[in-house]
Amino acid sequence: MFIKITPFDTLFFRTGRPFSGGEDTWVDTVFPPFPSTLYGAIRSLLIFHMGTIEDFKAGRFKEIIGTPTEKGSMKLKGPFLHKKGDIFLRSPHDILRVNDKGKLEPLKLLKKPNLFISNYGLEDILVWPKEDTVDESTGFIDMIEFIDYLKNKKETYYETKKEEIYVWEYKIGIARNKATGTSKEGYLYRMPLIRLLGDANLVVKVEGVNDFPTEGAIQLGGESKAAKFEKTDAHQLEELVNIDLNFSEGFFKVYLATPAVFENGWLPKWIDEETLEGKFEGVKLKLIACAIGRSIPIGGWDMAKNRPKPMRRAVPAGSVYYFQLVDNNSATRVKEAFHLKNISDLLPEEGFGLAILGEVKL
Repeated sequence: MFIKITPFDTLFFRTGRPFSGGEDTWVDTVFPPFPSTLYGAIRSLLIFHMGTIEDFKAGRFKEIIGTPTEKGSMKLKGPFLHKKGDIFLRSPHDILRVNDKGKLEPLKLLKKPNLFISNYGLEDILVWPKEDTVDESTGFIDMIEFIDYLKNKKETYYETKKEEIYVWEYKIGIARNKATGTSKEGYLYRMPLIRLLGDANLVVKVEGVNDFPTEGAIQLGGESKAAKFEKTDAHQLEELVNIDLNFSEGFFKVYLATPAVFENGWLPKWIDEETLEGKFEGVKLKLIACAIGRSIPIGGWDMAKNRPKPMRRAVPAGSVYYFQLVDNNSATRVKEAFHLKNISDLLPEEGFGLAILGEVKL
């Protein structure tokens, strides 16, 4: 079941970085929002759809949405950006923007040279093989481009700039003295807000919930902004679900559509730190290369314990891991194990670490 969420106004989603009044003047924001933000909003919606907060605390919805201290059967996949009938995903980190013209070209996978001096411990490296000036893409690619990327059909892709989907608007604020009603000196701050353009919205897949309202209103993000939600078929993802991938050469890559929280920082816990080999859902593999972005802080507020959640570092969306199959018989099981599954070590039920498989061109 897919849910489409369309905001009525601007939205605000903070990162996990602390913001202390009187010390910071700039509030960090992130978009698309972390999966945990959608998980919390949908869970809150279902609490009052099914009963009351007292019922939730008493565990009467335990099997579906859990309790204040544990999770139920509800799981999320996404969110995805959606506009004009198309899905947009964060540009993969193994394709770079060429000459700032919106044209993206892939890095080349090579064996690490013997003279390569670095603390980089993987077997292969991803390099830019041309002389053109390149930079990391900060935009998105649509579903057609993304399918071609997963299949290695082209050498050139085109990004959709984020300004075509949403824009930043800035809100200026200042703290007030509650006793006098006057402003506090040194407490001026600026908050960046997100305004989706045209018919842009968010789509998220909800699993493990049978009785979900057809449509209604939902509170989302900082300041509890209102948004409309409605069930949708999200047929744009069908081609991704049914994509035909060939791993006969024994290599594949995993693209992260949402941030992933791994116990060992950038490295999943099912990969040995020394040998870089591991086993996931019965698939034996070895990590040979990766293209990952800078880690992002993920926190939040624990409503049950009335205190901040532990701060964690996450691998950002768009990061890509390259694997070699140790057991060639695993090739037929790779898609079943990884494709469109949440592979985050922590909080997978909330939507972290949504993996999408791709072929590797040698």
